[in-house]
Amino acid sequence: MSGFYGADTEQLREQAGACLRGSGTLRDLIGTTSAMVGAVEWTGPDAEAFRERWQSEVRAQLTARADALRARADELTAQAEEQDGASDGDGSGGGGPFGSPLPFPFPLPGPGGPWENPGPFDRANLPKGPQEFYGDPGYGTRGQMYGQQRPVGEQFTWTDDLLPGQEISNGTGTLDAHAGVNYSVGASLTEDPYGNHTGTVGARGSLEAGVDTHLNGPFGTGIDASARVGAESYAEAGGTVGPDGYSFGAKAGSGLYASQSATVDGPLGTSGTLTQDYFVGANADASRYAHLTRNEDGQANGVTFGGGANAFAGGQVTQKFEQTGPFGWFSGSTSISEKAGAGAGASGGATISTDEVSVNVGGQLAVELGLGGTTSLAVHPNAIVNTFTPGDYDLDDAISDASGAFDGARDAVGSTVSAINPFD
Repeated sequence: MSGFYGADTEQLREQAGACLRGSGTLRDLIGTTSAMVGAVEWTGPDAEAFRERWQSEVRAQLTARADALRARADELTAQAEEQDGASDGDGSGGGGPFGSPLPFPFPLPGPGGPWENPGPFDRANLPKGPQEFYGDPGYGTRGQMYGQQRPVGEQFTWTDDLLPGQEISNGTGTLDAHAGVNYSVGASLTEDPYGNHTGTVGARGSLEAGVDTHLNGPFGTGIDASARVGAESYAEAGGTVGPDGYSFGAKAGSGLYASQSATVDGPLGTSGTLTQDYFVGANADASRYAHLTRNEDGQANGVTFGGGANAFAGGQVTQKFEQTGPFGWFSGSTSISEKAGAGAGASGGATISTDEVSVNVGGQLAVELGLGGTTSLAVHPNAIVNTFTPGDYDLDDAISDASGAFDGARDAVGSTVSAINPFD
């Protein structure tokens, strides 16, 4: 019988490309919107309910659609390859000429790491959402009690904002002033999407007033500036344990703080931030963490570990400079402090993942290394790969696709072994 039967493989691949680009565009929109939601200075029950709905419902549904589009692209590509194989071979189709493959007697690693092997077609079935690890990097930072999203216990907010709304918003920029009081007392137990359980106990309270401004510049550039003053007191402890690893921390302190910062956003995604902090009071903290990291698709993509212990009483002035390189390829920060009082401590940690390869040191450890102050340096592999690939295709996607090719090669080897297996 003559004639053509089956799909046009070029059209299948074109449609797969369209699905892949659509998935990338949708992910770009999700990322941009998430950044906007997180950047809004809005506290209180309504704000928490809005963010929770965005994270658990809206973002989850949009991400599922992006995953479905990518899965469809993979499926169409696989169908095109199967059609080409059937046309070039003996008509046996995708099963191969050697019959059913002989399965390997052990699981092979995939992009999810040794704890899971989801493969390139199962990403939509993974749980999604941010990990929650109490005591992670930055745990001992002061001046963070006001507006903290995660309460110690049942949080009560005396007022969301004494000065609601943006005072100025036009084509030139925005200006927003805020003032409020909040505190949290008690204990809580929560679980993140990956089964990691976090428990906390303690009390904290704070009051703060401040102003945030943004000035628009040409070609997507701009300047952000902020200033705030406040008072806080806290004593709390907590920890996380689960399939991804563990973390724990404890801290206590009381004092007055003030800060001012300015960020300049330049072309090609570059930015620089200068912050000056003032603190008078006393504080102590200790933490330790070692766990997997996960990307936005819920896949394990690396590890992070570190910890530290610090104590201080007196007055302190800290200057911190942060820099982000073109296209977000690298970032770094350095802070130098002048103290009048007594204190000691050291901290350090590292992250190795497809999103970030970084190291950070602080306290006496930084002094011994000749850095002069707390320093962190990071390279962002996903950002580098994404710069040279279309849509939102990054290193995680490349590893997932490579895993698919690896699985295909494994099946082909299994088919060959099955064909020569005398007991088959």
